[in-house]
Amino acid sequence: MSGAGVPAEAGPVIAYVDGTPSGDEAVTWAIEEAGRRNAVVRVLPRRDPDRLLAEAADAALIVVGSTGFLAMSGLAAGSTAMEVAVRADVPVVVVRPGLPGDVPGPSAGRVVVGVDGTGLSEAAIGFAVAEADDRGCGLTLVHAVEREEDRDAAEAMLARVAVPPRDVRAVVRVGMASAVLIEESAGAELLAVGSRGRAGLSGMLLGSVSQAVVHRAHCPVAVVRAPVG
Repeated sequence: MSGAGVPAEAGPVIAYVDGTPSGDEAVTWAIEEAGRRNAVVRVLPRRDPDRLLAEAADAALIVVGSTGFLAMSGLAAGSTAMEVAVRADVPVVVVRPGLPGDVPGPSAGRVVVGVDGTGLSEAAIGFAVAEADDRGCGLTLVHAVEREEDRDAAEAMLARVAVPPRDVRAVVRVGMASAVLIEESAGAELLAVGSRGRAGLSGMLLGSVSQAVVHRAHCPVAVVRAPVG
């Protein structure tokens, strides 16, 4: 079993090809992921988000490419990867080119997940645990605090989340959550973050942290939608 508790038999891994190098990398990533899940890969050519989501309705996971590092003002517009990540009911992995000369960070070779202490990150944690198990690598739980005096409570929260006997590393740092996650993503296998999905028929509601890491992380980013309710 893999991918936030979704059995491989539940559906294929969908790869979206858009004619860019990142689209090609998304296909390669999807094939490798499907091999770990013993799942079927379905490759879809360039589609608008509505059609892509309709044709991926039976998917267990969607993998899309993103063209690169975008300015913050462009995060919510003009990005198929972002719109699919916002609207999909299943986890979406966004694969994009890394920065030239990336130096591996403290969580290189591990799966990283953002933990905010609320139900928003629970599904992302489950997905990250399954991915780390499938890859045979360690798991890094990351939480950012505004003040040093909040560290003890945050460390206690992460200790409750950690599931032994896995190789779990808890990281609590003072600073912006997006900046901490982006730093931990350097050289990581995958970074998972939670999402509430979208607001209304056309509203974008992914969250500022998730938006930032989707476009600026140094590794593929899995956006995992929290259950409704």
